[in-house]
Amino acid sequence: MLDKIKLNKEKINRFDFNKQIEKKDYQMAAAIAALDTTNNIQLSYFNNKENLTRNDHILRLYALLQGLFVSIDSLYALAYALTNSKSFININNNPDLRNLKYIRNDVVGHPSNRVIGEDALAYCILDNDSITVESFKYYIYSQDEIKQEIIDVNAILESYYNESNALLDELYKIAISNQNSTSLEEAIEKVLDDYNHQLDYESSLLAFIKLYKEIYLDSNKSQHRVLWRFDLIDLLHSYRPCNSDEADVINYCIGLEIGKIYQLINKATYKIDFNKATPKYISAFYRFLNKNKHLVESLNYLKGTENPLFYSTLKKLKREAAKKNSLDAANYLEMIMAAYQGKNYDLAYSLALPIKEYKKNK
Repeated sequence: MLDKIKLNKEKINRFDFNKQIEKKDYQMAAAIAALDTTNNIQLSYFNNKENLTRNDHILRLYALLQGLFVSIDSLYALAYALTNSKSFININNNPDLRNLKYIRNDVVGHPSNRVIGEDALAYCILDNDSITVESFKYYIYSQDEIKQEIIDVNAILESYYNESNALLDELYKIAISNQNSTSLEEAIEKVLDDYNHQLDYESSLLAFIKLYKEIYLDSNKSQHRVLWRFDLIDLLHSYRPCNSDEADVINYCIGLEIGKIYQLINKATYKIDFNKATPKYISAFYRFLNKNKHLVESLNYLKGTENPLFYSTLKKLKREAAKKNSLDAANYLEMIMAAYQGKNYDLAYSLALPIKEYKKNK
């Protein structure tokens, strides 16, 4: 692990903190400094001093978890400084790092006030005696159960440094090459135009992705959200609709994903005209929300499938829609729930995009 931490420090140093200060690029400088500081925390964590007390272990663990949390935030900040978009990277695609924020909040952030189940509070207690350099455990207490979590520190750090080192390589390429993005902008605009005019957008999309990979060699969806969005479109294409209403939802979600890619490339906002050809299921869901404003707040739990309340919120909304006889809204929610139950979480996320659009335009 020490070798990976030292390699990470070398990759960070390539961005030259002093040069960023001279240029007054304080955003870059702050991100570089924070990453360097958190690396020092990780190095200190593995410094095998003798006669450490239980209190020493607790302090070191707190520093480690908070440092990793800051590290991820700083990687996003560095990406934003170079690309003007935090969406360039997609660390949440790594399950270990996606769960890190929940572990940090359980142990360090809000242990005495956590929401785990639907409308239920939970309380997290760290087992101080369990803390070693390699692992620790804590308990989540709720009204219905006591759950034990055993955390492998090395697994978390391994995931972080694999992702971080690969991402820093990608960002450094951008920093030194300043790629001309005009051709990409033109390519994605053609995809969007073909989609809006019901032309062969699939061919133009494949041409766009080919060009993107030629510019960003060795790219993968962990570091490139564009490629992740392309994979989501592939998942939507593979969906087998049961009727024309489901087919309309799929086509609509594909349009939203293309719009998201357009935003990533052009660093500009784009949205589909929601007054034109909004699918029947989605229109019904919007009307249902308009008539039941007290449910809108629960949409906050549907921003990502990793949220512990994602599925239970869908169930609650579907139950309420059925009570109000809004069957088309319930059918739309069922599409998302079925994908989630089948553990196709990326598909569930993409099918839920229209819900996020309502949140923005309510």
